[in-house]
Amino acid sequence: MLTAAKKRRTATGEKAEAVEAGSLSLKEVKRRFTASHYDLLTHPAHVIRRAHQRASMCFQEVVAEKNLTPTQMAALATIMKHGELSQNRLGRLTAMDPSTISIVVRKLLKLGLAVRSNAAHDQRLSIIRLTNKGVRYTLPLLAQSVEVGRRVLAPLTPEERQVFMELLHKVAGTPASEPETDD
Repeated sequence: MLTAAKKRRTATGEKAEAVEAGSLSLKEVKRRFTASHYDLLTHPAHVIRRAHQRASMCFQEVVAEKNLTPTQMAALATIMKHGELSQNRLGRLTAMDPSTISIVVRKLLKLGLAVRSNAAHDQRLSIIRLTNKGVRYTLPLLAQSVEVGRRVLAPLTPEERQVFMELLHKVAGTPASEPETDD
């Protein structure tokens, strides 16, 4: 616990440091903050983060018993859709950086849901495909994931959902459908 004398020295020291560092008064800080027009509650990045939190919560509510993350689900569904693909392409299609997709793939391999092999045409490429266990595990999750999407968009009317998704793709800089390209 600080004594009264120590509190005065600490407060005096803090004031001196503030003056030396060219600090602004609290009144000036508040004035500049107000002049910036910054508002956390209406800041797009904050609102998107809040929406992401809600989407993650919906995912955990629906898929809780599987102990699965949304990124793992994205990888499983993408591998299932394509049959097999390179780890590099899987990362691109799921919008995961190389480090993240590497961690996700390692987890799927560890669980026995996927296998990795080298591409016949290029030994540098790691090809990922689902195991039979992975297919059986993923198939029921597809409907559950669709339910997650329904819950996330539930507050919106059907017309609002369509507009929202179009605008969200525009903000994200992503097409509404996946481009068909090879490795």
